[in-house]
Amino acid sequence: MSSKQIDAESLNEEFYQVTPDILESFPKFRLPLNLYRFKEDIGQLQPYYYADRRLDQNMQKDLHNYSRKGQIFVARSDHKIYAKHISKQLDLVLQDRNLTTEEVVYIIRFALTEKASDFFEQPVPAAMEKLKKDSLVLTQYLWEDRSRLENLLKMLHQEYSWARLCYNSTILGLALFMKMQEDSLKRRAMDNLALGLLTHMLGMTKVPAFILEKKTRLSREEQDKITNYPMTGANIMRKLDVLEDVALNCHLEHKELLDGSGVPRGLKGAEISLHGRLAALVHAFCEYSLRPDAKGQDLSRVAECLAQAQNKYDAKLSSSLQELVPQVQVAPD
Repeated sequence: MSSKQIDAESLNEEFYQVTPDILESFPKFRLPLNLYRFKEDIGQLQPYYYADRRLDQNMQKDLHNYSRKGQIFVARSDHKIYAKHISKQLDLVLQDRNLTTEEVVYIIRFALTEKASDFFEQPVPAAMEKLKKDSLVLTQYLWEDRSRLENLLKMLHQEYSWARLCYNSTILGLALFMKMQEDSLKRRAMDNLALGLLTHMLGMTKVPAFILEKKTRLSREEQDKITNYPMTGANIMRKLDVLEDVALNCHLEHKELLDGSGVPRGLKGAEISLHGRLAALVHAFCEYSLRPDAKGQDLSRVAECLAQAQNKYDAKLSSSLQELVPQVQVAPD
């Protein structure tokens, strides 16, 4: 009896293959989701492994053998479980050709937001290295094909948190930067910008909660902690050996305004770097569109308001943002 071949096209809508590299990244004895095996003799997928059941060594060996033959599949309905796992080794996403574009973007968004959140909670070298490694996966993903930005822009966060704000700012900031640089784009500048935007709210996480939640008038000392949070974040980054101006300026200058009315240093006009002006614009856009009291806010209107404030935000960047906004969509976590 001849064996039947795997018809990848017919399976693609409901399942995708698990590559050997992806399988190697899973826990050795208990996997977090169900697996299916393609049975060649009947030409169908059948349940092979149920989530959280223990695998003995023989089953592990068989599983990896079947995976090398392309016979192990995951249901797309389990994508969120799969995404949570693969996000721990985000570089594997660039190797997995069985994922749809939407699934890749979802995993990238999940991974970077989680890593940023972990870093804000504990800004230590280990957390920085994980976040930096994943930010490089994002820039590599875009460096290979700039058109992928379109899909990233269609899946920004719709709920507010500092980590989500930083993720949205990163995607918008890279989109504006890549458009502005065009043929002169440098990979290293992309890498540093991505890291700076992903972490630019770090200093705010060090402002005590009682100050942020205070309903009465702040004391001078309390107000200074809020005003100076960009410098706090930049100082922490320096201690973690992040010394590139592009990344640091995202911290130091994302609250500076062209007319000198910004904080913490009151820089004015050309005193603010290009990357600082870019960070200020995307931060303001994401802040105004994400905050809880802005739900339902028309994104085009937000961009228009920022463009009208030419004394505060870079006019060329603001105009580019207005052109970009029609491509922007938000999606739930």
